[in-house]
Amino acid sequence: MYKVMIVDDNMTNLIMAKKILEEIYEVVPVSAGKTALEFLHDMPDPPDIILLDIDMPDVNGFYVLSEMRNDPRLADVRVIFLTAQDDPTTEVEGYYLGAVDYIKKPYTTALLRKRLEVHVQNIETERKLRHYNESLSNTLKDKVHNIVELEFALVEIFASLMAGRSHMIAEHCERVQKYMDIFLEEIMSTGRYALADSDREMLVFSSKLHDMGKLCMTDRCLADMGDLSLQEKEFNHAHTIIGAEACKKVTESMSRNTFLQSVYNMCRSHHERWDGKGYPDRLMTTDIPLEARILAVVNSYDNFRNHNDGADPLTHDEAVKRISLWSGTHYDPDLVDIFLSCAERFEYAASSKG
Repeated sequence: MYKVMIVDDNMTNLIMAKKILEEIYEVVPVSAGKTALEFLHDMPDPPDIILLDIDMPDVNGFYVLSEMRNDPRLADVRVIFLTAQDDPTTEVEGYYLGAVDYIKKPYTTALLRKRLEVHVQNIETERKLRHYNESLSNTLKDKVHNIVELEFALVEIFASLMAGRSHMIAEHCERVQKYMDIFLEEIMSTGRYALADSDREMLVFSSKLHDMGKLCMTDRCLADMGDLSLQEKEFNHAHTIIGAEACKKVTESMSRNTFLQSVYNMCRSHHERWDGKGYPDRLMTTDIPLEARILAVVNSYDNFRNHNDGADPLTHDEAVKRISLWSGTHYDPDLVDIFLSCAERFEYAASSKG
């Protein structure tokens, strides 16, 4: 049953309104504005509708409504003004303060009941819509959760395949993922790039797949100790296209998926260079997708520290110095600046087993 509060200092009007409505609603009659505010603040559940007289001796209806609108618990309660005045200015002021209706006295039983019935129907519609929206929101959250779980599963499947193919590649991808988390946190702290926390999470775990094209490479190319022939090096370079094309086949058969698009961009473009001398597409500067430009720094740091194209691995300081020297040629100079500000964290992560 809907709850209706009636606030009127005229006892005759108050009793009459109560009798008209009490068969249909739970009625709370109040004879003064201050008393109404006290009741409203103390009630566990506020009324659904308030019939509020404007002209009262202690505080008028406008004051009561203003106080209600300052209280979050009462701000959305529907207020219908009751008045004997026939003044458009008063009516406009009532609507300006947030009243939903205006009933002039004297009113008939049929009129009062009908006006309340209309507002109760509106409340019912709003509640159904709110319930529907909440249900829809929960459904969407469940679907998003399921999609994210599927994406995580996809990453782990390919990580497992890569580990079976080459522990060196699998361990490289694990380290890259760890460095990406550090780097993205620092990038986001600068506020220069429109990246949300959800983007960071997606880019971190999708970075683990950037070398999945190497699943199709020969054992000799995977080992790559720096003694590959030109043909073998070209085939090695092709891992960027192989991984990207595998992704593209999936994305073409479905609606746009940001996770798969990021994997595609990382697979294909993480060996592009800022000066356009990278591979496979010789992209330049900001034509290279942002996630690939970020990954290029992280990927190089790990390669320098561990593989270094068959040469002796570099120390942390040597790797940082090389990335700094290659700023503006191999790497996005803005991203290199950010990398230099968090490079110590890379050194700690490199030495950590976690």
